[in-house]
Amino acid sequence: MRVQGLKKIVISGNSFLRDFSIGIQLLPIIKKYSENTEIHWIGSEEQSSIVEYIPLIQTFTTFDNVNESTFDETDAVILLSENNDICKMIRDLKIPLRIGGKTSWRYNRRLTDVINTDNVSSLIEAYYLLLFPLGITMDQCFTSKDIIDVPVQTFRGIIKKDLNNLLFYPYRENAHRAWPGIRYFELIDTLPKYEHNYIIGGFEDEGKALKFTSPELFRAPSVKDYTEIEDLEEGLALIGKSNLLITYNTDIAHFAYAMGKDVLVVSSSAETFYLHNDIRKVITPDASCIKCVGDKPCECLKKMGIEEVQEEVNQTFHSN
Repeated sequence: MRVQGLKKIVISGNSFLRDFSIGIQLLPIIKKYSENTEIHWIGSEEQSSIVEYIPLIQTFTTFDNVNESTFDETDAVILLSENNDICKMIRDLKIPLRIGGKTSWRYNRRLTDVINTDNVSSLIEAYYLLLFPLGITMDQCFTSKDIIDVPVQTFRGIIKKDLNNLLFYPYRENAHRAWPGIRYFELIDTLPKYEHNYIIGGFEDEGKALKFTSPELFRAPSVKDYTEIEDLEEGLALIGKSNLLITYNTDIAHFAYAMGKDVLVVSSSAETFYLHNDIRKVITPDASCIKCVGDKPCECLKKMGIEEVQEEVNQTFHSN
């Protein structure tokens, strides 16, 4: 297997947290087949804030700090997304393996291995295909729940050790394809009042928006407001205290999965490309919501009730 002869692999991602949260699934696959290979990652400043909790990444470089020394003694570079500057640099440095997805003719000629990802059904499948030049086939790939170490922080007054802690993360900046906040209230209203502890998590701006659109959610019994998260690290620490995370935020969902937490994603069929198959999900029946455009909430998600979500929540605690 070709990967076993490689001492250093550099993975170049992009600035999206969503793609980063899925891309880190490549780490344990590479390590399984070549334990001594060092993996270096290129990404955004925001991503760098949690790299200390991802032990499989040896070093992390932000896009602004990439230079020729980033690729010292590098045997392979995997470009998870198109990056002209890095592609030119690794060609000039004559890195032996330069792997990337098929794009333009001029871009592709700088690579040693061009992978056609046009027919994949999910982003993680596209990433899996990029491992083929290393000798790792699709059927040898897998998802892992042991990638991120849980950050340790104290959350006074909201965590109850003797109860199941259900964490709801019902908002993000791009809120178009959102399961309405009122649905979270309806769901909580049907669940036991004294068996579970309900926590609403999010950044301050997200909390303000949610309190404006669904004020009743914060008046429900057993609900704790923690929409004061200051950064991604604190968000992951809060998730680490939960027994179940319910969200439509795909970035947060994949990070939680990689920490070994139970996750349930409520999403639209149009977004399933960004959800890997092993993550639990409740989705709209068809992809007609691809037509739901503009600033208004996705009509298909607005119509989705709580029944399927409630069933999944109950199954989680009956199986534990």
